[in-house]
Amino acid sequence: MLSQALLRLASAVSRRRMKLLLGIALLAYVASIWGNLVNMSFLLNRSIQENGELKIESKIEEIVEPLREKIRDLEKSFTQKYPPVKFLSEKDRKRILVTGGAGFVGSHLTDKLMMDGHEVTVVDNFFTGRKRNVEHWIGHENFELINHDVVEPLYIEVDQIYHLASPASPPNYMYNPIKTLKTNTIGTLNVLGLAKRVGARLLLASTSEVYGDPEVHPQTEDYWGHVNPIGPRACYDEGKRVAETMCYAYMKQEGVEVRVARIFNTFGPRMHMNDGRVVSNFILQALQGEPLTVYGSGSQTRAFQYVSLIKAPRLLQPYHLVECSRDCALKGPSVTTRSYCFKGVRQKIHLK
Repeated sequence: MLSQALLRLASAVSRRRMKLLLGIALLAYVASIWGNLVNMSFLLNRSIQENGELKIESKIEEIVEPLREKIRDLEKSFTQKYPPVKFLSEKDRKRILVTGGAGFVGSHLTDKLMMDGHEVTVVDNFFTGRKRNVEHWIGHENFELINHDVVEPLYIEVDQIYHLASPASPPNYMYNPIKTLKTNTIGTLNVLGLAKRVGARLLLASTSEVYGDPEVHPQTEDYWGHVNPIGPRACYDEGKRVAETMCYAYMKQEGVEVRVARIFNTFGPRMHMNDGRVVSNFILQALQGEPLTVYGSGSQTRAFQYVSLIKAPRLLQPYHLVECSRDCALKGPSVTTRSYCFKGVRQKIHLK
């Protein structure tokens, strides 16, 4: 009986032990699974975080890269936007006013002064000038463009004045003769007054038209000309003659340093194709396959000069202009209208 009881007890203990062991094993299994789940969760969260950071970094890079490209483009465009400019010290750099600086000749002079390193203010009413002639300087720290008519006073501090404001082609000054007269008289009076106030040196861009229909060939500086005061070109001819007279009066009476350049027929880039002068007429007619029109017998002479040559003579050099101490006039080669080569002096050309 005792042995049977002991067997039953051992069996019960074994079953309990087995249950306990099974329970412990189950707990260990659950614990291991839980640990794996926690580890997997950590790894998953880390992966999500890393992927999220990568996505954020990728998104930022997508936004920043175009900005970098724009910055590089801006740097590139800034370095290439303007023609090369010489560096001048404050002592050597001049403040220069160019009236009519957006015109044909004025814009080329502006280019020269800017590239020489000066501070240039262009004043133009765009009656005949074009903004595109000087737009390559807009934004440069040494350049300023003012839409202004010199018939109205201008208040500005400058060291030199180049007065080129005036309609110069026959169609323009014949279209508005009163405006032409005002620009060359009142406008010149205003810039002379400015030169007097600020102590600036002034160059008046005059013209060979002051000789009118000359009876002397070639014309020298002491020739007074032969002008019809009521002719179709009188508004320009007489306007420039009055402007020269005013310059001489201001020089004598007020001590203003003045130079006068009588510029002859000029051609080159930026000239108006319909300005009514012989070179542009010839070019336009040739391009259109039309016969070249020569008025009169064709034996008359003209003095031609390429626009860049205007900057070469001593008179118009920024440094040498102010050193000139006597009356000066630009001289160019004289050719007959039967010639097509503008080199040399009095060379004949043959039009076909």
